[in-house]
Amino acid sequence: MYKKLLAFSLTAALSACGESGSKQPPAPLACGNPAVVQNVRTNIQEIIKQEAQRFARNDTRQFIDADKIIAAATQLNVQLDGPAEENQNGRPICRANLSIQIPADILNTAQTNSPLVYGTNSSITRVVQERITGSPLTYDKGLFARPLHYTTAEADGQTTVNYEDNAITVTAQNIAGALLPYGVKSILMINGQPVRREDALNTAPQAFPDPPPADPQDILDNNAAANTFGGETTATDAPETLTPEPPRSETAFSAGELEQAKNNNQAADREINMVWNSIDQNIQKELINEQRSWIQSKNTHCRQAAAQAESSLQAEYLHLQCDTRMTRERSQYLRGYTIN
Repeated sequence: MYKKLLAFSLTAALSACGESGSKQPPAPLACGNPAVVQNVRTNIQEIIKQEAQRFARNDTRQFIDADKIIAAATQLNVQLDGPAEENQNGRPICRANLSIQIPADILNTAQTNSPLVYGTNSSITRVVQERITGSPLTYDKGLFARPLHYTTAEADGQTTVNYEDNAITVTAQNIAGALLPYGVKSILMINGQPVRREDALNTAPQAFPDPPPADPQDILDNNAAANTFGGETTATDAPETLTPEPPRSETAFSAGELEQAKNNNQAADREINMVWNSIDQNIQKELINEQRSWIQSKNTHCRQAAAQAESSLQAEYLHLQCDTRMTRERSQYLRGYTIN
């Protein structure tokens, strides 16, 4: 009897040991985590910002205001539909349908200004379609769409998103190309004379050279550098530098431009207050120190932007542009913490 009990106990122990030592199946991926959409949105905005600033630096005619494009990027409607886990080459990954819509008013302005950037014989649709031919990316009436493959990981309350390819970078670069005409300034310096944008459109404008194609290695590097949630960057990323609009003569400004800049700034302030009030009060308490640091950083950056001006009127205009852009970017970031 004793021997039988001993044999049973030993068998049970071995069985339990075998179960504990067996390989546990991996935890399901958090494909539908809201942090993924926020990560996509942050990366899209950052890449568009880089593209806009690069184009503005190479814009020999100085027609493009990068800040306008950067601000427009914060208004994009980013959606990730049908996120689900699937098996690819023996490992689980997430697949979802990414769609990014340019708001109608921004798209209409970009289409109107397009001849000043791409010439009278090319439209935004034609330019984009030529660039995306043969790729999974599609475009129709301001809507960019494509499948997106990624994986997620959870650690210390943070969600890390890793993309399987350069889909985010390529998509953002094409959106930047569509938004470029939106960045055309209200007053253009042509042959040393200030010319209203509307008057320039009524003439026969020469197309500004198309931006040089992105280096494939740059695409891969940018994609690898933007894989962490919350906009974290790698050590190889260059620090953010403000690129204020080149000084313009006083005659290049109008009361209407300054008034519009004030209205845009007030609208941005209303928007961020509305978003902040939509955040749970307990989360607000956790974010308050971060919010105060952001305000201090915004004030510092915008003072630097205004310092490039040649007059008090220009300084006010540049400060308002900077404040509006940074406030809209912050509003988009805070939306990730809202209740709805």
